[in-house]
Amino acid sequence: MTSFEMQEGLITYDMDGSVKLLPGYTFDPTDEVLVNFYLKRRVFAQPLPVQIIPDFDVFQIEPWGLPGKDGKIFNKRTCFFYNTMGRDLGGLDMRAAGSGQWKVLEKAKNVLIPQNHEVIGKRNTLIFWEVQAACYKRTKWVMHEFRLVLIANPSKVKKS
Repeated sequence: MTSFEMQEGLITYDMDGSVKLLPGYTFDPTDEVLVNFYLKRRVFAQPLPVQIIPDFDVFQIEPWGLPGKDGKIFNKRTCFFYNTMGRDLGGLDMRAAGSGQWKVLEKAKNVLIPQNHEVIGKRNTLIFWEVQAACYKRTKWVMHEFRLVLIANPSKVKKS
């Protein structure tokens, strides 16, 4: 029996569709596991043994409006969502969300495979700033945004 087969029995769902784990169990993956297992499989349309991370456009509303109980899933401090970004952000350091914006605090930290130190992804840390009286006020909401590092395939590179 694999660890995912054992975990599947630990997961139940609320009436609103949010995930509930049995008391005492948490979903607390490392950055490497999030990128190399969950995100990579998701991007390449490979099946996951357990659908534990829901799809949600986190840039449509303020963080306190996220799905689940009071915007929290799995434990009292952490939410996990897949968000398909339909635009190229380039060097953009802000992302509008509801009546505020997420601002990049820490840019592009490498996510490595520990065994060979290969860079497999990047992680940005963002802070939510709420609009109050025509100015922005920093909140305590923090988001870690992960993305895969694209590795060029030499066989597809045009030869000059």
